[in-house]
Amino acid sequence: MYQKRLEFEASEKGKEEQEKYRSTPPWSWRPAVPITEVTNQPPAFEWVPSFDVDKFGRISVLKCTSWRVEEYTLELAECVVGLQSFTDKHLFSCSGTIVEFLKGVGCVVTSASLVKLPHQDEIADKLKVNVCLPSGETLEGSVSNVDFCYNICVVHVRSTSQLPAKRFSADTTFFNFDDCHSKDVVALGRLCKRWSLNVASGKLTPRRSQFDCEELLVSSCRISKRGVGGPLMDFDGNIIGMNFYDKKETPFVPGFIVLKCLQHFNDFGRVIRPLHGLRVKTLHEEQLTVLEKIHLVFPGVCGVIVEKVQVPSPEHSEIKAGDSGVMVDKVYIFSVALLTYIDV
Repeated sequence: MYQKRLEFEASEKGKEEQEKYRSTPPWSWRPAVPITEVTNQPPAFEWVPSFDVDKFGRISVLKCTSWRVEEYTLELAECVVGLQSFTDKHLFSCSGTIVEFLKGVGCVVTSASLVKLPHQDEIADKLKVNVCLPSGETLEGSVSNVDFCYNICVVHVRSTSQLPAKRFSADTTFFNFDDCHSKDVVALGRLCKRWSLNVASGKLTPRRSQFDCEELLVSSCRISKRGVGGPLMDFDGNIIGMNFYDKKETPFVPGFIVLKCLQHFNDFGRVIRPLHGLRVKTLHEEQLTVLEKIHLVFPGVCGVIVEKVQVPSPEHSEIKAGDSGVMVDKVYIFSVALLTYIDV
């Protein structure tokens, strides 16, 4: 573009324009290239949700927030690592969070996409995992536990030096949309190279993800696939979730569910799911036309909607010998009004 401008100024028309404006203020004015002469203009900022995009958000994404939020982000960044998996070729790259370091072994929580075969809920054979620390040091990791339903994976990594760690928050009040507190959040991720922290800010959205997992929520943070498995932080420095990826939104699994999965991994070696047979969703996820009908019958009501009641088939049941619990043999509809409420 600079060359085009020089060529225009050297042309007869350009000299005429310069002579015309030289005698009028401002005398420092320099004629620009006509818009018709400008080609290959740099495009405006646009989010490109591609696997090949290494960065997400903007460099100054947190400069509109307080220094306290930036400080919380930098503190959490010490626990965020880059991850790569290989078989005979590169399999997947994503991010993860060190949640524990005990007796020389770090526990990294990330997405199960790191270890599974493409389009299959199976761990790849002859799998190798590299864990990249913020300093650029690369350590070898080993897969400890995987749950494909919640898409959670635990990777253990040995280190001779102390690794910073931070646990997910068990607090559920952040997801209460009846409260008028801030829903601002920050998504963090890391590439597998030195000092490669990526951040994106956004807000918690009161609706459920379009993915199959019913417990996934949504934020407006814009990330790339490199941010999958990275933490989602509130503006108080708490890890409230683990991020996944979608083209139009950023789904995440809440932190209290991640903690439950980690507890089940320690206690049972797998995630045990309750077989209550109820499929529910929060009222905040419904459209206003539906909420209007509900509000007419139950003004001021809050809670969940029972979408479906089903009994799992024996072949899909996870009940094992020795398991204990309770059985629901019937679900009662107490009134016609409640029936109307469920059928809206």
